Amino acid sequence: MHNILSTESFREAESWKDYRLETFEEIIKEGRKFGAFVTLSSQRPNDISPTLTSQAHNYFIHRLINQRDLDTIASAVSYIDRLTEESIPTLPTGTCIFSGVASQMPLKINVKPLDEDRRPRSSTRKFSVIVPELDYLPLD
Repeated sequence: MHNILSTESFREAESWKDYRLETFEEIIKEGRKFGAFVTLSSQRPNDISPTLTSQAHNYFIHRLINQRDLDTIASAVSYIDRLTEESIPTLPTGTCIFSGVASQMPLKINVKPLDEDRRPRSSTRKFSVIVPELDYLPLD
């Protein structure tokens, strides 16, 4: 998403990028008038147009550690308190912060894992499995 809705994309001509962003921004702004909402999902919120992030009503915020991404969330999500904001870089896998107009206060949500047979085969790699145990020699 951040590659498609970014103001910094260099994949196409400037005129096409401007047209694409303006069109999408207009759809989101006009859709709100009629009760139509869009869900945006990105691992890099800083790369999404600020106009788009400011139009969202509710946010599911997963672990972010990049300071620019954290600053983007802090400026876009007016429903989040400082303590919750500071916990974003340390959220465990499967946990997110839900914040927005649908809740009176930010909530930490643990997402129930799918049953084993329904999970995608994309688990996080374990360093201990990738790198075999080595015999370490003391440094002199």
